[in-house]
Amino acid sequence: MHAKPEQRKKISIVPALFKVLVGAIGIFAVLTAFFYHNELNVDGNLTVGFPWIFYREGSGYSLDLNEQVGYNEFEFLNLIGDILFSDTLYLLILWIYSFFSGKPRK
Repeated sequence: MHAKPEQRKKISIVPALFKVLVGAIGIFAVLTAFFYHNELNVDGNLTVGFPWIFYREGSGYSLDLNEQVGYNEFEFLNLIGDILFSDTLYLLILWIYSFFSGKPRK
């Protein structure tokens, strides 16, 4: 009888991408929650984002208009930059983990 050839374990790209997507969303959520500054009751400013602020909200009294004014700013490119930063950070964490754990990357 002939021995069966060794079967290679096929690695599907979908679970790997899903793993990276979930990890990056987790890193993004943690960084966003950690650097969330809600100081509306102190100085009238709310900022969200790290390393680039992608959402600002604020209010204050305008001496020129002699009334209370507010603003909302959302910057889409800063949001994309924050997401790409979290992706890169997650891949770096995976690489460092696989390097120190001695396990080959899958």
